[in-house]
Amino acid sequence: GPASQAQALRAMEYSEVYVAASPMGDAAKKVLAEASGFAAGPSVVLLAAPAVVEGHKAWTSFTYDPRREATSSAFIAEGGEVRKEIQAFLDRENLLTLVAKRSLPADPTDGAGDAGDLSQGLADASKTVTVLYTSDTGHAEECGKAIARQCRGGGFATSSVRCGTLDSFDVGALAGEALVVFCVATAGKGEFPGNGRGFWEKLNARASELQGTLGGMRYSVFGLGDSHYWGKGTEESRINFAKPARELDELMQKLGAQRLIPSGYGDDQDVDQYHTGFGEWKSQLYSRLGVDKADAAGGEDDGPVKSDEVIKIETNQLRGTLKAALDDVTTGQVPFHDTKVVKFHGSYQQDDRDLREERQKLGIENAFSFMIRVRLPAGYCTAEQWLAMDDTCQRHANGTLKITTRQTWQFHGVVKRDVK
Repeated sequence: GPASQAQALRAMEYSEVYVAASPMGDAAKKVLAEASGFAAGPSVVLLAAPAVVEGHKAWTSFTYDPRREATSSAFIAEGGEVRKEIQAFLDRENLLTLVAKRSLPADPTDGAGDAGDLSQGLADASKTVTVLYTSDTGHAEECGKAIARQCRGGGFATSSVRCGTLDSFDVGALAGEALVVFCVATAGKGEFPGNGRGFWEKLNARASELQGTLGGMRYSVFGLGDSHYWGKGTEESRINFAKPARELDELMQKLGAQRLIPSGYGDDQDVDQYHTGFGEWKSQLYSRLGVDKADAAGGEDDGPVKSDEVIKIETNQLRGTLKAALDDVTTGQVPFHDTKVVKFHGSYQQDDRDLREERQKLGIENAFSFMIRVRLPAGYCTAEQWLAMDDTCQRHANGTLKITTRQTWQFHGVVKRDVK
């Protein structure tokens, strides 16, 4: 079939961009001439071989030229058929324009609050949204994916909503983003989780380069943490609670990005854990984007959001799919839900962050391994047991045997093939 026109569709969502899709030949020459003469902004032209697209109902040849808006329609399709995704985009754009520009005040500060908020929300919804999360436990990931589903269910084009880890995003592309939503968990002693450290390090390294370039980007931050993790009421708990999220918010402000709504925080000490803070914050976000009335219960690529307790209930007496996952020799990791299950057995999955960037460049997965906690009744260990554990650690782990506050020992760096 023809090439996807999704990228051309995304380009049309930005103002002052010339966009066209055309078969190669005489028609393409005309399109390229128009594109080269467009000086108000960039031009995006999608060309396809005539044999591939001719007569194909999934292909629409068109031009989108903002210069025509004053006298006619910026969008002109060649032929009678318009691809469904493009027609849906046009219908949505026309509706948003009608409501935001005619039915409501042009300036959200004119008129009473609700109308102004809705006008601004519709303007926000007409653009793209990028949702980025970083999480070791999966909680921030669940929050990020819930936001992505809500935006899609609320009228954002599917191609306009991106959702992924912080490390999967190019720091240099921030200036081209209209809206970025960050969901940031806390690891270690106020550190970024494993799949966000690379992004944070690069963002700091390139801060001087990015300074003043993010004026057109809006963002919002939701941070997750435990206010008692380092002791109730202690100074360490105060300093390190949701520290990565607060630091990211502060740096975004320094770089010139515009905060969409105040940052929100989820505390594991709340009755409903982080869900309490997330519920309050996301209500503001959804209202601001005009997607608060949407039903996002339907399935999407991001998968369902399930609590740890629901996962536990569905694991068949804490079995899950662990056996199949551990027997799978094609990968060194286990699926997300099984990362929850292994925690119920005194273990967790991690990866070597020092090797992460190198392995990503090579196109291979991260260097995954497992922590395994030993059962040691009453915290008592004989000399013979110590020698046996030390031998096991040297043969099957990374040589590090740690003492924990749970009166036992932990092995680190155990690869999946040695987990039974």
